[in-house]
Amino acid sequence: MRVLIIVDNGLTAEAIRHEMRHAPSCRVLGYVNGRTPCAATISEAAPDLVIVDDMSEEDATLGRIREVRSAVPEAKIVLLTVRMEPAWLNETSVAGIDAAINKSAAPATVGLLIREVAGGNVFHTFVRDAVRPRDLSAVPDLTARELEILGWVAAGASNNAIARALYVTEQTVKFHLSNIYRKLGVANRTQASAFAYHHGLLEVPGQSVGVPHLAVAA
Repeated sequence: MRVLIIVDNGLTAEAIRHEMRHAPSCRVLGYVNGRTPCAATISEAAPDLVIVDDMSEEDATLGRIREVRSAVPEAKIVLLTVRMEPAWLNETSVAGIDAAINKSAAPATVGLLIREVAGGNVFHTFVRDAVRPRDLSAVPDLTARELEILGWVAAGASNNAIARALYVTEQTVKFHLSNIYRKLGVANRTQASAFAYHHGLLEVPGQSVGVPHLAVAA
């Protein structure tokens, strides 16, 4: 598993690298300076998983997450953060992260948690600070199944996780996503997630009936 780390200072980079020794299946490709746009570097590195450390500026953190999601759409994104407030986790989830790990977690556990995310063994839906009312009048004729999949996507689920939860193939999920993007006039998961968030479509049908769920925050 090829891992790229995005940070804005060298000391943090070394600390993360040290923690990654607990994930021997993950090979760290290197570090990227998160203070400036880095989409080209991310795309060239072609990582399977990207660790984004909290930047000193909130906009920089969100910007790097969006760049990663656009440059390597299939890569897993893990945010290391000291902020576990629902509002912040909502923003980073919509930007494209797959999971967030609290920096106060014991160092020996961080690498292990990252390994589990990389292996597709973690699905995390963050608790929203407020539930927006559903605004179905603004949804362009999505079918019930498309609304369901849109909810999963907005919650950060991968195509594989959605397929397993709904007992369909990944190809079927991709087919529905293509229709969703076309109907909403969006280009990717991040834009579809933003649409769902702003229209109160973030409920995940099926989560209450045994969908794998593991909170990665300490």
